[in-house]
Amino acid sequence: MKRTALTPSHKMGESRLAKFRKYCSSLMVLFLPLLMFHILSSGAMAQTTTSTIEGTVKDARGAVVAGAQIKASSPSLATERTTTSDENGFYRITALPAGTYALSVSATGFANSTLGSVELTVNRTLTFDVQLEVGKVQEQVNVTAETQLIDSTSSATGTTVTPRQITEYPVNGRNYLDLLQLVPGVAINRQSSGDNANPVLGERSGNNNFFIDGQPNKDTVNGGAAAQFNQETIAEFQVLTTGFKAEFGQASGAIVNVITKSGGNAFHGIGSLFHRNESFDSVNSLDPAVRDPLHLRRFDYSLAGGGPILKDRIFFFGSSERLPEERALRF
Repeated sequence: MKRTALTPSHKMGESRLAKFRKYCSSLMVLFLPLLMFHILSSGAMAQTTTSTIEGTVKDARGAVVAGAQIKASSPSLATERTTTSDENGFYRITALPAGTYALSVSATGFANSTLGSVELTVNRTLTFDVQLEVGKVQEQVNVTAETQLIDSTSSATGTTVTPRQITEYPVNGRNYLDLLQLVPGVAINRQSSGDNANPVLGERSGNNNFFIDGQPNKDTVNGGAAAQFNQETIAEFQVLTTGFKAEFGQASGAIVNVITKSGGNAFHGIGSLFHRNESFDSVNSLDPAVRDPLHLRRFDYSLAGGGPILKDRIFFFGSSERLPEERALRF
């Protein structure tokens, strides 16, 4: 057997290899906790921006039905989730984005049951119990149900501002956060932009916390939202005033949980133009000498649109807003 003696160059190579392995081990020790933190924070973000449908599947006599197939689908969102009821007839479908869903339930020996329109708002658990009728698989029973007004699974109190309210309610200045005044206990102070802008149940504005698509969006210096988004971008938002879960945190006032619009399988868009001038203004003065409002020209242009890039898989959405204004000041 031939043996080769290690030369100084070989020893130097082994030394460099040992240092490289040690360096890689140090990187693993550093980045593994960061990776775990990112995974856990992503899970917490999903909990605050998505919703859940759960309930119990029973037959006409009230006996639970195990092994039933439950499917929630939304063609507009290109989302579909399926699950199976357990031995107690209980089912739960999680991680559903806010939107309108069709819920279908099927089981062997029973007619298929379909609920055509289930409106699911952000960060909510909707309880829907299903009763199956005995029949052939080809038969189908269409079910209608009213929207559940109270979420019995949560201790939090608050209100969800829906897409219809954001679209149809008049807002002076096109700031969607003005719709906070629809929530009981929330006040809007237009004369202040800081810590007293939107107090909740006696708490200062700086004690509120703002989220946009699960990410923190709080101005920790002045209070209120840090980054402003135009109204055409906002899909809906939830305002929790008391009793919210610890997954939000950093607030003794309210939680404003906002989600933005996204693309879908259909192209959609909107354009708008709003205008104000002194003809639409009145004089806010007690001085009788001040009769006419000052010169004002304010325009608000906005454009938004979205659609599919690859059907059922990749979508796009974008928006833009411009606010030119000319205003005279009285000294």
